[in-house]
Amino acid sequence: MTIRRYWQLVALFACAIPIAHAQLGPPMSATARGPTHIYTDSTQETGTILKQDLKWTSKIPLDKPYEQLTPAQLKELRSMYGRLPPSDEPPFPLEGMTPIFNALKQAQHLIQARGELNMVVTVDSQGHATKVEDVGGVHDMPMTELAQQVLLLTKYKPAKCSGIPCTMIFPFKLKLKGG
Repeated sequence: MTIRRYWQLVALFACAIPIAHAQLGPPMSATARGPTHIYTDSTQETGTILKQDLKWTSKIPLDKPYEQLTPAQLKELRSMYGRLPPSDEPPFPLEGMTPIFNALKQAQHLIQARGELNMVVTVDSQGHATKVEDVGGVHDMPMTELAQQVLLLTKYKPAKCSGIPCTMIFPFKLKLKGG
């Protein structure tokens, strides 16, 4: 590992970990949550020529907590689980996906990894991530490890099995487009 790469990682962790810790504080207001879409190409609507490094392909909005998702968005979330009984609810980040994406966006700006982050987060009945498994897609260990840390530090709405909080996985996928 080169010295330059080492210092980039040090700076990255110095920025990303406080962001992840900020998720543990009081929820932000709806107006402070940021954009709901991250575009991968320049768009004429925004007038930007800057290419974004992340692509969110789900119909689930980034800035909504579970309770604010529409029936169509809940159906999209439930579709990631195969045979989830109608009485069960999957886990979901308490403040929505925006804090996770903001931390990963800063990391991607420095690391420029390529591929798709494909993680499985085990969320216990209290809403704490207990384990994050990498199921492949990105062969850049610093980005993979940082994503795992961000997902571990995120607080989740616990899953419900027949109305009772239970342990369940939360799948997470995000396409990265390095420079």
